[in-house]
Amino acid sequence: MIRAYDHYHSSSRRKGRRAVVIAAVAALVVIAGILAAVFRVDRLLFRPREARHTVAELSALWSEGRYDEILAASEALLKRDPLNPGALALRGFAAFQKGVGEGTAEERAPWLDEAVVSLRRARLVSNQLAPEIDYILAKASYHRGKFHYDQTIAFMQSAIDRGYVRPDSYEYLGMAWTQLGDPEKGLAAFLRALEQGPSDILLLTIGQTYLQMKHTGEAVDYLLRALNKTEDKAIERQARFKLGEIYLDQGEVFKAEEQYLALVELDPRSADAHFFLGEVYARLSDTVKARAEWRAAFALDNQHFGARLRLFK
Repeated sequence: MIRAYDHYHSSSRRKGRRAVVIAAVAALVVIAGILAAVFRVDRLLFRPREARHTVAELSALWSEGRYDEILAASEALLKRDPLNPGALALRGFAAFQKGVGEGTAEERAPWLDEAVVSLRRARLVSNQLAPEIDYILAKASYHRGKFHYDQTIAFMQSAIDRGYVRPDSYEYLGMAWTQLGDPEKGLAAFLRALEQGPSDILLLTIGQTYLQMKHTGEAVDYLLRALNKTEDKAIERQARFKLGEIYLDQGEVFKAEEQYLALVELDPRSADAHFFLGEVYARLSDTVKARAEWRAAFALDNQHFGARLRLFK
């Protein structure tokens, strides 16, 4: 059977179009591949280079107190080298500094947790900075609260045993022992700390510890030393309240009056200072002055238990 010419012509045209389409698609695939390669090369050649920090750079940042930059740089370094002991240690040190610089316990907690995690990892992979790491771990543990005081003692004692002693090493040791209910061991540590230098807060703490142990003579001695040394009103306030309490208990009424008058002058809005001054005048049988001070305390704090008891019993 002979087909018409148009049939052969039409079939030939369809084959031609199909060939053209296939060729076009193939060309597009090739072009797309070339473009992809070009863009890939372009990104490799012209993208910003990732910063590759070193432990030496972190150390330089540490010496300048640039803790935020240490945290950022150490994170990048640890992505490449997760067990780099230098990066872990410096990250832990920086996180600790951030933590103790925050205002509230809730704000401090994440940084202190990060410090402990990083420093423990550094401690596991290397002994290079073990004493320094133990020292900061002890302090971080103390600031994490009462459930970590035993760790404070263990880490600080480890640092001390390795010969790493800082001015506040024995103070932290003493505070941890005292918080754990062992004032004798706490006092022993505080007295060792005194060898590093008698700061006002340390003298106050020793005085308070002696008072806790009922050694009032030694307590008075150290509280007076703290009072004579300090220029900090908060420390002065604490020392004077403790001295007033001791003098009043011992019947040394005029010495107690001296302390409470100084407290009223230091802070005229202290309800406690007015109340205890009233107690002094009550001991001296001066009811008018006593009630005047109790009324002053009540005016400053209408929920003051002692003032309410004295005025409305």
